[in-house]
Amino acid sequence: MIRNIELPIPDELLQLVDERARAAGLRRDAYIRSVLSREVNAEPSLGDILDAFRDQVAASGVSDDELDDIFSEAREEAFRERSQPGADGR
Repeated sequence: MIRNIELPIPDELLQLVDERARAAGLRRDAYIRSVLSREVNAEPSLGDILDAFRDQVAASGVSDDELDDIFSEAREEAFRERSQPGADGR
């Protein structure tokens, strides 16, 4: 089933849509449908995934330097654990 929707779009945005549609060789409606479909069906970006983490860091008051130290320590600890004999289960 296909439904029609109507929504206000600023002239500047509509001009950009028309330019992109022409460049893609599509009619305006087909281009808008493809962009909407791609956006709605897309996997979240890395930025989207990290947004919650960024919010938590900002709320915690941890500085960038402190965060660097935390990750460096965790990376070094993981390296030490993997470097120990028998760490891979063999």
